Amino acid sequence: MDKGYSSLVASHAATEELEASVQRWCINYLAKSLNVPGKLIDPNAKFARLGVDSASSIFFLMDLEEWLAIELPANLVFEYPTVAQLARYIARHFNNEAARGRG
Repeated sequence: MDKGYSSLVASHAATEELEASVQRWCINYLAKSLNVPGKLIDPNAKFARLGVDSASSIFFLMDLEEWLAIELPANLVFEYPTVAQLARYIARHFNNEAARGRG
């Protein structure tokens, strides 16, 4: 098998794994902070619809930054307004950053 192809497959799998992990973390965080069962958090619902306002989004992002040990732009929840979109962005963006650092 082509080494480049296997690296691409491994990178894709790592991205998917990171995306799922970020999504789980976000759902657990929101369930706890909104005091609702995690199964009621729809990853495709907009943060505003879930009850996340601008003030709570700041705390959300600060805790997410701490968990990931990375810095995130303050307006991220407005650019990526659902858990699914945010997790996908973080996984793709930061997995690509890590791949560039290895290259």
